[in-house]
Amino acid sequence: MSVARSFRILIALMAICLFIPLAAHPAHAASWGSPQTVNSWNTINQRWTANNELETYTPSCVWYEGNTLVIKTYKGSDGKYYSGRVESKALYGYGTYSFTASMPSGQGLLPAVWAAYLNPWLPEFDAAEIVGQNPNTVYQTFHDPNNAQTQFSRANSSGWTNAFHTYSFTWWPDHIDFTVDGTITGTKWYTTAPGVGMHFIVNTAVGGDWPGNPNASTWATADGARYLKVSAITYTPYYP
Repeated sequence: MSVARSFRILIALMAICLFIPLAAHPAHAASWGSPQTVNSWNTINQRWTANNELETYTPSCVWYEGNTLVIKTYKGSDGKYYSGRVESKALYGYGTYSFTASMPSGQGLLPAVWAAYLNPWLPEFDAAEIVGQNPNTVYQTFHDPNNAQTQFSRANSSGWTNAFHTYSFTWWPDHIDFTVDGTITGTKWYTTAPGVGMHFIVNTAVGGDWPGNPNASTWATADGARYLKVSAITYTPYYP
């Protein structure tokens, strides 16, 4: 075999070796659109029993103060629990879903900022959930169409509640990156089925399987209520 031919074979083998890792790990160097403010909602008006929750969602518990979305949660004089839940009217695709939120604390509360397909329900991407009696931990969870879950958490000794933090996830064609205040907390490699989109969702659940029931301490505030406030909700589209 000539030296020239050996050299050509070596170059070809090197090219193949270089190509394989590049093909296996997409760089995602496509285009991004401009951030969009999400403020067009369907406001839920019904008793909610999923996960053995206790709340009734009512439009009177949802309003805006300037650009800040407010969700009020309280125990009524009738002994029932009232709260608010909104779901974006639009369905969104790949990109960054971001919420700048001040979450309430309180035994038996589960405030959340998240997204789901809704029709059917799954998949679901939770940008943040906080168990009200455990304000030092925020959870971010991926639910696949069979409700298999991958969960990440981040601790904060000063607590996450009653202060604004930015909770986000970026949905790529092959994975989801979860972030808190700009720092990645976890990555889930996953490819969704064609045609799947996400609705933005904001709510505070009361009671249920995860946080347990509220008690008198939950409503020990000046006006007997707890508030979830979201000062910015944005979607930045990604075009593969």
